[in-house]
Amino acid sequence: MQKNGNKDDLRRKSSWFKSSMGVQSKFLLGTGLILLAVCLVSAFVIYFYEKRQMEQDALAKSELVMGAVDASRDYVREVLRPAMYEKYGQDHFMLEAMSTSYVGRSVMDRFTPTLEEFDYRRVSINARNTDYEASELEREKIEHFAEQGKTGEWQGVVSVNGKDQFKRYRPVVFESECMRCHGSPDDAPEVLVEMYGSERGFGRSEGELAGLSVVSIPVEAAMAQVREKAFSVFLVVFLGVSIVFIALSFFFNRMVVTNLRGLLEIFRDEADSHPANLVHIPSRGMDAGDELNELTDAASSMAEHLRRTREQLRQYAQNLEVKVQERTRALRDSEERLQVQVRARNQELQTLNVLAELTTQAVGLSEILPQVLHWTLKTFPARGAGIYLYDENQRMLVLQYHENSPGLSTKVPLQGQDLPASMYQPRNLEESIVQAACGQASYFDCRQNSGCLNIPLCCRGRVLGVMTFSGVNENELTSEMHSLLASIGRQIGIAVESLQNMEKLLQSKELLQSVFDGITDQVILMDRDFRIKMVNRAYARMYNVDMDEVIGRRCYEIHGSGERPCHDCGLNEVLKTRTPVVLETRCPAPEGIFQVHCYPVLDESGDVERVIRYVKEITDQKQMEQKIQQTEKLVAMGQLAAGVAHEINNPLGVILCYVELLKRQFSEVPQGQEDLVTIEKQARNCKRIVSDLLEFARSGETSKHTASLNQTLEEVLGMVGEQFKKQGVQIETDLDPDLPQMEMDTNKIKQVFMNLLMNARQAMDGRDGKMHISTRYMAQDSLARVIFWDNGEGIPEYMQDKIFDPFFSTKRTGEGTGLGLSVSYGIIREHGGEIIVESRPGEWTRFVIELPV
Repeated sequence: MQKNGNKDDLRRKSSWFKSSMGVQSKFLLGTGLILLAVCLVSAFVIYFYEKRQMEQDALAKSELVMGAVDASRDYVREVLRPAMYEKYGQDHFMLEAMSTSYVGRSVMDRFTPTLEEFDYRRVSINARNTDYEASELEREKIEHFAEQGKTGEWQGVVSVNGKDQFKRYRPVVFESECMRCHGSPDDAPEVLVEMYGSERGFGRSEGELAGLSVVSIPVEAAMAQVREKAFSVFLVVFLGVSIVFIALSFFFNRMVVTNLRGLLEIFRDEADSHPANLVHIPSRGMDAGDELNELTDAASSMAEHLRRTREQLRQYAQNLEVKVQERTRALRDSEERLQVQVRARNQELQTLNVLAELTTQAVGLSEILPQVLHWTLKTFPARGAGIYLYDENQRMLVLQYHENSPGLSTKVPLQGQDLPASMYQPRNLEESIVQAACGQASYFDCRQNSGCLNIPLCCRGRVLGVMTFSGVNENELTSEMHSLLASIGRQIGIAVESLQNMEKLLQSKELLQSVFDGITDQVILMDRDFRIKMVNRAYARMYNVDMDEVIGRRCYEIHGSGERPCHDCGLNEVLKTRTPVVLETRCPAPEGIFQVHCYPVLDESGDVERVIRYVKEITDQKQMEQKIQQTEKLVAMGQLAAGVAHEINNPLGVILCYVELLKRQFSEVPQGQEDLVTIEKQARNCKRIVSDLLEFARSGETSKHTASLNQTLEEVLGMVGEQFKKQGVQIETDLDPDLPQMEMDTNKIKQVFMNLLMNARQAMDGRDGKMHISTRYMAQDSLARVIFWDNGEGIPEYMQDKIFDPFFSTKRTGEGTGLGLSVSYGIIREHGGEIIVESRPGEWTRFVIELPV
């Protein structure tokens, strides 16, 4: 209640405010607010414009400073430093003449006393000279440029210790020639290490953000001038708009308010001259208010006066209207008779239109025939009707549907092979229906003035049925009705033939579709433009699509790139050769291997009209063949390695024995001792390779026992984790706690895990990398799955089928034997498991190991 009362008070106050203010007061109030806004906008525009000009001037000045510094640094880097190296050698370094940073700062230290308003700094984080360590604001800008890609620059006005300064920041990036002084302390000139120590300013890398070049210009006085100028503009504009405001007030009062008051006086005079008809309008001065509201009240009073006058005129004209109505009644009667005839013709046309529309609908006869009878009975004067259709198998007319005709026979046989075109007067209704079935309309008088009219249903000279009307008076039949019924009979005949043909077509399509769906492999019927005409259920299940959705679409839009046909599609070859094509491809699914058969369907001229594409997935078959080939290859290579290792091992033992004897004989010959050490080292290296060959060939005896796969993996990670961490490799693990213990040879499984980890680290090529290792228990398949993922350089696709081959390696000579993954493959196969590789070159590699639990 209290809230409603407050709203009513506010509404009354608002209404009083609107009515108490005159037109002139409202206009001047709005105009004053607009002009005040113009003053403020003008001041703000001048302020931002002058500030922008000041910033551009400061930017131009800072460009001079930046140019001088860059010129001095370029001179040192391109002229002075090469000259010093040429004169004193590459190992000589003079800080005052060869350090671009030192020379640039020294030049600006001598430049600053000349122009004291400029301040130049070359700063960085962990600067070698602590005087040039970045401040908090400069650290923020360094982080800003690190996020923005170390390019571009930043300039603007900032507040430093309560004073405005224009600052310009430009990032500096380490280049390859900077690495001597900023890379490793061991490679740096001794004078730098002695002067600044071996910790600050080192450990940087090429391309890293080195720091910032900062130019500062005080703009406190300039900003004060900008604010003063903006305030001056505000005062000038305010003075100008005040003069405009006064002029507008004067002209508005003269041109608008005075005219409104004169118009109100005219209404008041009219009200005084007709006091009985017009509402009283208060005079100006009695209730001063808004002139527009008063003018509205006066107009309402005048409208009420006009309404009363119009009512009086209507009463005067009432008698005249009665006479006019009597004269027009006769014309209306004749018009109604014409309208009855027009409605009858319209009904006939509507019936024909409805019948024509029904015949085009792709529905069954059982749905169309009731509507046909309903609309026909609305046009033709009959009690009821029924429709017979000819059954070719039984050679009789069968009643399909009737309305208000229960006495019609359900079947009317047609005797004889050739029915006459005309017959004598029929003796019963069946003979009359048979006469109509011969193509001639027939009437049978069941009782006086009530009979049955039979109309043939024809299409292209063939009678398809008969439409029978009951309760028809022959005397009421006109030639127009006969023509109408003949047209209806032909229209229904066309509909019957069309729907019967469509039904046969649908049956053929369903039969063909059932054959298609019975094939468990994918079958697709396409045209020359790759558009799908028909698919089977195997295709729909493969791509999880609805069969109706793919019809009319191009095949590669569903299971290809979406833009162009697959590169190994056989359709183009079929169109060229007009012969069947068989190929193996990974399209339509990249993760599988398919055998595709393309069969051309030729038209009468011998051109390819359609193509039948039969797709059979052979992924499991190919994988089994690869496993058999890999196993046979390992067996053959193992036998070869065992023979080679046995034959080489004996000569190596003799060589090492004689090396020991020679070392004793040449114990006092230093050069001979060095040569013998080299021979021994290389011989033992050969012996190690032979040992690896023997281990690969024999595979050792597998000693399985119950152990935890997660614990085995954690032990391997514990051995290499710290080393990888120092090398910048981040290892993430996600081990399944539900993974049960299993039978395995822990030492050999550790050997597999260690080999995969070391290969992943080497694939990162010295850069910081990331590994993700996870385990999962596949309870449904009784499998333990271990996944090794890394973001290394990846494996090219053409190598992925070869990496498990013995002696295959992508490493440089001397860095590996190429047996690591082959041995790992053999160990996993000994445990009854699988090892699979997946890779995207340049991005990542994933090894998946599956072991039975």
